[in-house]
Amino acid sequence: MELKTLLADIASAIREKDGSEGEITASAFPERIRAIRSGVELESIQITTPPARTEYIAGEGFDPAGMVVTAVYSNGARLDVTGYSVEPAGALTEDTESVTIRYTEGGRSAETAVAVHVVYVTVYGAEWAGTSSTKLTRTDAAAGFQDPSPAVGNGTGSSPFDNILPWSGMKRVKDSQVGELVEIPKFYYKLTQNDRKLKIQIAGEPAPGFSVSPAHMDRGDGKGERSVVYIARYHCVTSTYKSETNKLPASNMRQDTARTAIHELGANIWQSDFAMRLTIWLLYLVEFADWESQGCIGYGCSANGSLENNGKTDQMKYHTGTTTEDRTTYGYVQYRWIEGLWDNVFDWLDGCNYDSRGFNIILNPADFGDTGGVCVGKPASGSASAMTVSTAADFPMFYPVEGKGSISTYATDCWYYEESCPCLYVGGSYVQRQTYGLFFVIYNSSTSSRSVGCRLMKLP
Repeated sequence: MELKTLLADIASAIREKDGSEGEITASAFPERIRAIRSGVELESIQITTPPARTEYIAGEGFDPAGMVVTAVYSNGARLDVTGYSVEPAGALTEDTESVTIRYTEGGRSAETAVAVHVVYVTVYGAEWAGTSSTKLTRTDAAAGFQDPSPAVGNGTGSSPFDNILPWSGMKRVKDSQVGELVEIPKFYYKLTQNDRKLKIQIAGEPAPGFSVSPAHMDRGDGKGERSVVYIARYHCVTSTYKSETNKLPASNMRQDTARTAIHELGANIWQSDFAMRLTIWLLYLVEFADWESQGCIGYGCSANGSLENNGKTDQMKYHTGTTTEDRTTYGYVQYRWIEGLWDNVFDWLDGCNYDSRGFNIILNPADFGDTGGVCVGKPASGSASAMTVSTAADFPMFYPVEGKGSISTYATDCWYYEESCPCLYVGGSYVQRQTYGLFFVIYNSSTSSRSVGCRLMKLP
């Protein structure tokens, strides 16, 4: 509304209340309003516009954003007011059913209530400050946790998340159709961006403001939300494209060739996609609170710089670690039983592509392809140094918008964008490089390469 129109409306309201006629200048507004309200008392307050948010997790405070409180006076006047108090003023508890809004004026007070729903949900979080440090700060129920200690060699390891869902629900599963898989139970997550800061939160049950984990969400394929999904423990192997140990990973194939061969294994078997990769990213970031996956778990890639059989981690007693005796020696790694997330061969990444619009997401596996999808934005090429959150594809995700980092700063791993090369692959290969890791993403025109393989997923 233009200022001139606003002033005219105020003058008109004053004339209506005091019965005057003629022009009223803006400088006279305060005196005329005081005259109108002389002898007028506050009678009540009303919530004329409810707050944007009424559902909370126990421990959060009431958020009045969007709420409009209107005072009602003895002469019938109604004015929107601020300066009200909220009770309780601090953290809400599970038994809180409403908050009291109280407004005082002229020695008189009036109050009303806003109904709220508060649930008790344990949330585990990690926040990146967006600085050059690769470390995230643990938040929520994870605030006091120590860093995990992944295995080296075939030794043991430990993590404070080992008895906490969804991490504790990740397990190896034999599948008659495709070989060995890793089961991932459904969870809930929230991404919050505040300037350069990025906060990741995970809950094992529904929570206000949280979304269903990406791989488990309703993909529009008629199946609805899935309680569990499965990712291949191993890279797909030559000829059969199954997830099998002691066999050479398939490589040197186009993405569409891998896509077709994998889906021929079963109606609910698909090439692993971005939603699955993001699901693994979220789990890793909250657990390890550090972008540097190679430094936290192991360099991976390959022990001797050449392509070798799957199953190098089969003798590992613990679900996460490296086959070598120290983390800075190249070898083979696994995270929560998933082998080779950044070693031996890259994996084609389905359910996404690049074009002139930017980075596109496809959720329904039946629509997977090298083109199409919902554009979520244009990533920055290079070692990620700043992230942004997008919900354009109807679920929260992050991607880099600045690439000024290095192998030891910011988010470390490189993400490369090229609009003329639509296909993506992720992870690392048998080439021994510290630029590889869990968050490494690079483009390809879908031509075959000996360093690029594939991985399957099962969506029951």
